[in-house]
Amino acid sequence: MFNCKLVGCEHVFRNVHSYVQHTKLHSNVPNYQYQCGVPDCSWRCRKHTGLQIHMYRQHRSNPQTAGSTLPDTSALPTNAPLKCLVEVCAFKCSTLASLIGHLKKHISGGLETRCPFRDCDCTFTNVSSFASHICRKHRSVEDSVLNDVVLDRSIATEPLPGTSQSYSEPAEEHNEPQMPLVVDENLFFQNLTLFYLKMQSKLLLPATTIQTIIDGFQSAHELGLSNSLNILNEKLKELGIPQATISSIIEEMNREDLLSLYNRERLNTDAKRKAAFKESFNYVHPVPLLLGNDDDDKECFAQYIPMHETLVTLFKNESLREQYTMTRSQPSADAVYQDVKDGEGFQRNPVLKADPSSLGLILYQDAFEVVNPLGSGKKKHKVLAVYLTLTDILPYNRSSIDQMQLVLLCREQDFKYFGVNKVFAPLIEDLKILEQRGILTSDGNVLKGSLVAIAGDNLGSHSIGGFLENFSRSIWFCRYCEVCRDEFLANPILCGTKRTAQSYACNLQEQKTTATDSVCGIKFDSPFNQLSHFHVCQPGLPPCLGHDLFEGVIAYDLPLYIRHLVEENHFTYLQLNRCKNQFRYEGNDGKDKPADLSPSSNKLSGHAVQNWCFLRLLPLMVGDRIKDPCENEVWLIILQLREIVGLICAPVITEGQVAYLKVLIEEYIVTRTRLFPIAPLRPKHHYLCHYPSLIIHFGPLIRLWTLRFESKHTFFKQCARKLHNFRNLCKTLAERHQLLQAYLSVGNLFPPLVQAEKGTCFHVEDYNDRIRASVASCPFQLQSAVACNCVTVKGTDYRRGMYVLLQNTDDGLFMGKIMLIIVEHNLVIFVSEKHTFVKLCDTGVYCDQGVIQDKYVCIKHEDLLDYYPLSAYNVYDQSLIALHHSFPEAV
Repeated sequence: MFNCKLVGCEHVFRNVHSYVQHTKLHSNVPNYQYQCGVPDCSWRCRKHTGLQIHMYRQHRSNPQTAGSTLPDTSALPTNAPLKCLVEVCAFKCSTLASLIGHLKKHISGGLETRCPFRDCDCTFTNVSSFASHICRKHRSVEDSVLNDVVLDRSIATEPLPGTSQSYSEPAEEHNEPQMPLVVDENLFFQNLTLFYLKMQSKLLLPATTIQTIIDGFQSAHELGLSNSLNILNEKLKELGIPQATISSIIEEMNREDLLSLYNRERLNTDAKRKAAFKESFNYVHPVPLLLGNDDDDKECFAQYIPMHETLVTLFKNESLREQYTMTRSQPSADAVYQDVKDGEGFQRNPVLKADPSSLGLILYQDAFEVVNPLGSGKKKHKVLAVYLTLTDILPYNRSSIDQMQLVLLCREQDFKYFGVNKVFAPLIEDLKILEQRGILTSDGNVLKGSLVAIAGDNLGSHSIGGFLENFSRSIWFCRYCEVCRDEFLANPILCGTKRTAQSYACNLQEQKTTATDSVCGIKFDSPFNQLSHFHVCQPGLPPCLGHDLFEGVIAYDLPLYIRHLVEENHFTYLQLNRCKNQFRYEGNDGKDKPADLSPSSNKLSGHAVQNWCFLRLLPLMVGDRIKDPCENEVWLIILQLREIVGLICAPVITEGQVAYLKVLIEEYIVTRTRLFPIAPLRPKHHYLCHYPSLIIHFGPLIRLWTLRFESKHTFFKQCARKLHNFRNLCKTLAERHQLLQAYLSVGNLFPPLVQAEKGTCFHVEDYNDRIRASVASCPFQLQSAVACNCVTVKGTDYRRGMYVLLQNTDDGLFMGKIMLIIVEHNLVIFVSEKHTFVKLCDTGVYCDQGVIQDKYVCIKHEDLLDYYPLSAYNVYDQSLIALHHSFPEAV
């Protein structure tokens, strides 16, 4: 029996063919993975063809053999067995057919595999390419002498020549009787509607284009159906069936054709399709918010998506309810900050503290250009967007843009004209109701909630917080303390009196009394202060690492230090750029290669993650060129900045590390001021001084950085560019987005916990002695495991050859080099070669000291010291690793 594993689908099938055909009806479900129908099998993939191959190969009762055109060595001497080329594999056989078939399995599992024949250096990652190569290049005797590595010399000493004969290789043919699958009409209609909704919301095709596609395919379908019915008509005539009966059958088939039935009636126009989308799926209507008339006496609207309806709709999704339950079962350790929930701001919130089932809300606001016009069109289509996410979603899933909900869209010029109070009025009212009465979910539960933070860049945060927005000239530039510019310049590490709700109110009262524009940097009372349990000075406006750190402190300070090193003749700009461009980036670093550094530029030109990557890998690029690295103060301050960034970006950080970070930041700013007194400090250097206290309040700041929210803008930019409709831009964008959320709500809002695209069934006897020994000592029961060379766990890619952190000791870091990955359902085990790494004080990177014993270790993904996989770089004839971020001392 084969069970459909999609949540909500309970179909059961008796044979492989019926199950494989049934899964096609789910092909348009968002984030759908084709899973093996056998209950105990953990195999899954994203493509239907992959499922088809797996099911027929692994779970078909009557496999057949078919002819092939490869060289035959079936008559091998018994004293000349063959062995696999792959180091970790212990497979042996006596025929070339078996060896070729086995190597194909390695290739299917994602492992690059060499050709087994002598003097052939070809490698393959595609099975068909490998089979074609063997057939074309190694059919004759003179071209088919096997590589010495393939011959098991422990038993045989004679080389094995190939022959030009043919042989039979096991092959899988779909020989089961393919009976027509009985199609569920509701499932068919849902799949067809999802396909049209996918074109409109995910692929962002205009309605006219979608209509053209539907009409074209419907015409082609009708022609194909007509041809099939004519053939059926002739066959039935040959069987002697009366013409009246034949006509009746054909008429009924025409009438019951599902595609024509829906395309010609229920889904034949754009209006009907939209009505079907809204009726069949969870669609939340945008509400136009009349702001008033502008200077041209034109009515201006913002688009507001009712937050209560959004939350109720979210909790109809099974995957979000699972996340909500899992966040409440996550253990928290004392003096360790892992998420927003560990911060003091969340812990002290009266609503969240009184009722642990309450929701924690995080808002994000930002203004962005949906197009990039020049001249008079500049800022014409700039839009202010507000997004919503929940602290009740696991941190690694919170970075997924699919779960981020749209709250508000408003043209920026309207926002500035009508003011923050007018635009945010309905949102404030909904937040008040959520604090006081809560929402009623579809399962009858009442959930209250409270606003935890409003993320954004400095300009946006000051704009909605009521603070001055001129950072370069304003005397008061900090939203966290009352420090003026003169005090900051006189004592850069000074933090002024902390802003509180009481001091904020006093400053507002003084402003009214004195009738001035601002007092202590405060212009007006933020509308969000109307909430009972939120205030912008709690603090409630977290910093953004991307803007403050990577595009601020690093972007301006690092060029300053590099210019000094160039002047000291450690290297030149040409040498630096050459080293950077010729550097062989590994793993995730290859996605964010740093931009070139210009001698005339005072700022790094790359984006935030590029600047981060540049700072991390700089010691590997030019570390060998620094003279007296342990004595050069400028080089040491670069290493200190790397350490500060590593701590700030850590997803898990302890109280002791926060205290150490505070000391490091103060030392850094004092040293920078002393070494470069002419280069002025910026307000972002002052914000850096607040980071330790902000980590205690908000938890790890990497959990609130805005770059993932900014990725959400991409949808609206693509939507505007593809639709070319700017008449009522906010309405168009809001409706398209809500259609997209309706589409996503049908499936899983989050990608699967574990994704192993390529793999083979794990049989421990197929592997070498070290893997066998490590698995034998492993306490896990592996009944239906899959062995693979790459896997994605919680959105992070792991590949064979990468290193994972195992343990931190006085002797150094123990890291495991991944040799094999074993996956069983959501359990991921790394079979690793254990290495010792020690930190080099002159570069701040870790150096490989060699393998610890000649054996492998098995470790679960959950037991890693840090989740992030690292790549080793061969530099200076050493294997070096630059950490991505700091790891916790103890959890």
